[in-house]
Amino acid sequence: MSRWLHRSVRLLVAALSALAAGEPSRTPSGVPIEFKRQLLEQINRDRLLAQRPPVQFSLELSDAADAHCREMLESGYVSHWNRAGWRPYLRYAQAGITDYTAENVWGLQHTDFDLSLTHVLENMFAAHRSFMAEVPPNDGHRRSILDPNHTHVGIGVAYGPQGMRLIEVFGGRYAELEPLPVQVRLRDPVTLRGRVLAGVRLLGIAVFYEPLPRPMSLLELAATSSYSLPDEERTFYTSLADRLPSRAERPGILQLPGGRFLFPVPFWKGRPGVYTVGVWVTRDGQNGFLGALTATFVTE
Repeated sequence: MSRWLHRSVRLLVAALSALAAGEPSRTPSGVPIEFKRQLLEQINRDRLLAQRPPVQFSLELSDAADAHCREMLESGYVSHWNRAGWRPYLRYAQAGITDYTAENVWGLQHTDFDLSLTHVLENMFAAHRSFMAEVPPNDGHRRSILDPNHTHVGIGVAYGPQGMRLIEVFGGRYAELEPLPVQVRLRDPVTLRGRVLAGVRLLGIAVFYEPLPRPMSLLELAATSSYSLPDEERTFYTSLADRLPSRAERPGILQLPGGRFLFPVPFWKGRPGVYTVGVWVTRDGQNGFLGALTATFVTE
């Protein structure tokens, strides 16, 4: 018996033993929370082998991921986009989450899926193994799992006779933000309020633009693949940024004691759309990275 199989059997026995001890605590998808914690342990074992710090379990990310898994399962598709045409960062932002996120999605379509908890747990680990088995340059899921800047993870699951869906969504939580309003008008003043957490410094704030999303058909969803933040953006830097890109802008960021900051969000495109605001941070003089994210839908 292989070492992986030995480990899988131990995990399965441990999880089912925990369930047998009493009525299992279940998430909205019906998956025992113990199963998600078992997968969390595997994720952190993989990160440890790669000399990465462990990630913490996030119930908020998990709940939002569960919701997308249920929609994918019920509608019969697998995609980062939802039926409304929202990319992952919009789904999490509109749920009030302000982490910078990276999402892995997995799906299994079946005409008569085995609904036993044993089978569900086995497929959760099979999905994770498929992510970790990727090789460069087509290893985006694996890189998300092992990204050293990720601090949290949410696990979403949905299953039924028609199959199963799973999401691992990794979050970088380096700033506390007041989420932007879900929707505002173009002429409304909007201010981002936040505080960078210990260990990092504020480097700048990026404002990304994309047109308002539209509902997507199942055929359109089937044609999607990976995703990214919008190409159109403007970044506004603090005085920490000594070497600035030629198009860098400085206005607007008011830094206050205790790592707090205020930033009047410019709807710089001058038209309706989605404006996604990302907070750039730096640590120990290293290159900057996005440490928080929020978004608002702007109408006329």
